[in-house]
Amino acid sequence: MEIQVTQASEVTVVVPKGDLDTASAAQMKQTLGALLDAGKTRLVVDLGGVAYMDSAGLGQLVNAMKLARKAGGDLRLCALSEETLRVFKTTRLNKEMALYPTRQAAIASWR
Repeated sequence: MEIQVTQASEVTVVVPKGDLDTASAAQMKQTLGALLDAGKTRLVVDLGGVAYMDSAGLGQLVNAMKLARKAGGDLRLCALSEETLRVFKTTRLNKEMALYPTRQAAIASWR
C-alpha cells in the first residue's frame, strides 16, 4: 500500500492507495500513529484509492479516530467507494464517524 500525507492548512490529509486490509493495517497504524504523536489531530483520510477494506483496516481507522478525539481532534473520512461505504453502513460506523463525499468537503468541515 502506498500512503501519501499532505497538509491543507491545519488539516493533515492521508491518502492511502490499495487495499486496506490485514496486510496493510500495520502500515496504516504506523502512519496515523506517527501523525498523532506529532500533534496532528485534525485528520482527513481520503479513501478514494481504497477498493477493498477488511476489519483490520477498519479497526485502524476507528482506533485513530478515538486517539484523535482524545487529543481534541478528529478523524474524518472522504471519497468512499460504494463497497467501502457499505462496510461503514453494515457496521453502523457511518453514525459514529464523519463521512464526506469529497476531500474538499472534509477539509472545509474543519472551518
